[in-house]
Amino acid sequence: MAIVSVIFGQTMIMFLIMLIGFLCFRVGLIDENGSQQISNVVIYISNPALLLNSFIGKLKSSQLMDGLDILVLLVIMMLVTIVIAKLLFRKPSQMLVRFALIFANLGFIGLPLSKAVLGTGSVFYMSIFVGVSNFSLWTYGIYMISGDRRTIQLKKLVVNPAILALVFGLLFAFTGVQLPHVLGTAVSDLANMNLPLVMIAMGCYLAEGDIRNALKSRDLYEAVGARLIIAPLIVMIMLKAVPNNLMLVKEVILLGQATPVAALMAIFSKTFKKNYLFSTTVVGLTTLCSLVTIPIFMGVAQWFWKL
Repeated sequence: MAIVSVIFGQTMIMFLIMLIGFLCFRVGLIDENGSQQISNVVIYISNPALLLNSFIGKLKSSQLMDGLDILVLLVIMMLVTIVIAKLLFRKPSQMLVRFALIFANLGFIGLPLSKAVLGTGSVFYMSIFVGVSNFSLWTYGIYMISGDRRTIQLKKLVVNPAILALVFGLLFAFTGVQLPHVLGTAVSDLANMNLPLVMIAMGCYLAEGDIRNALKSRDLYEAVGARLIIAPLIVMIMLKAVPNNLMLVKEVILLGQATPVAALMAIFSKTFKKNYLFSTTVVGLTTLCSLVTIPIFMGVAQWFWKL
């Protein structure tokens, strides 16, 4: 159960940093524009730097084979989750609840938490999860919220920072090329900024949401339950069939699926004039509650998979 204590300690650190972001927003040190700008720094700079930094010269042949396994598992998992979301939440008004069940906050939360809890070697596997999720988000995900197939633009995937970082990272890993010391240090330092920036942004999202009114909505509890309980439970059961010699792969997938709802839920909702305040509250509240549910699921999984 050592992993549970590690996750608990890491989530407490995340909570404290998120609390700082929450307070900064409430006292006016950061406003809505500032929280969006912090998110942009994460999306376009620190997050890709974390991906890139984790690949350079560190990919083993065994990891490549495991990577193929995880890709197949993730595609199956995504399809199963989409089907279950449609079966459980059929009403048009529950579209955002379906979105919450399907899409996790892998780039913001999954990557930095995976590195902190499971080690740098796990970031390769989590990055594949990020790639599958980003592809799904910018195709099916954006269509879910917009309701317009014309919003699906594959060119946005080509220039997606996480996808570009993954491609260049794999090139560096396969070729064994190392960055010059100064450039490599800069990339490493930017990667280390990722977790603090992410949690400050999440704290701002929580402060920005209309929590008081949202707490009166049944949809809020359905969205939180769908993301933090149903989604990881589905994956934990599915991964029971995967051999335990792939334990790191299993832990990465479950850890990623146990993360809060994707922050793009709020961004897409604002862009397409859906319930933005509700989406922002769901993002913030699932982030807060995940600090409790992630250690619980990882601990239960250690017992369940060894039965």
